[in-house]
Amino acid sequence: MGLTTPLRKLLSLRGIHWIATRLGGKKLRSLSFDEKFRSGAWEFNSENPDLVKMVEHYAAKGHILLLGCGGASITSELAPHSYETLLGLDLSSEAIARAKRHGTEKARFRVADMVAYECVRRHDVILLQDSLYYVPWRLRKRLLRRFCRSLTTRGRLIVVIAHPDRYLGILRMIRRNFKVEVDRPLEGEKRHVVVFS
Repeated sequence: MGLTTPLRKLLSLRGIHWIATRLGGKKLRSLSFDEKFRSGAWEFNSENPDLVKMVEHYAAKGHILLLGCGGASITSELAPHSYETLLGLDLSSEAIARAKRHGTEKARFRVADMVAYECVRRHDVILLQDSLYYVPWRLRKRLLRRFCRSLTTRGRLIVVIAHPDRYLGILRMIRRNFKVEVDRPLEGEKRHVVVFS
């Protein structure tokens, strides 16, 4: 679907973007995410060192899945020996085009909807960084349970929430339904991280 510049810009406006990404169909959500990346609003070039260390620790030279990977800037900061494979998924083709800059023989990226994605292997880390709130609220717990079943025996889900006060309901749902082992702000910033299985 080719959109004119004014229509694309409309999709990136805060309220319109919220409605499109929470209530829209797959195509509308994808177009809205594309515009955020295209406009530069979601261009992140570095990653929190605390999160990088956490992912490396839990990956333990195993398999990493990034759900809603965006531009996947974390990939360039992970020590290459800290994982065997890394797969990044995002609904936005613009995000995946940026993520592919970090592609290697071990790190691959592709367009996919995390809500519908079925794992073909078990993972040691499944990371949802600033992406879980884009999953419809009624599907979040089911999605996390499904991905818990795709973890190795030592594997962990890592969820990062950018506005913990705004998304307190997500944090409470995780605390009530999963075995939480880390539940704290990321060092040096306000984002919150939860590690669980």
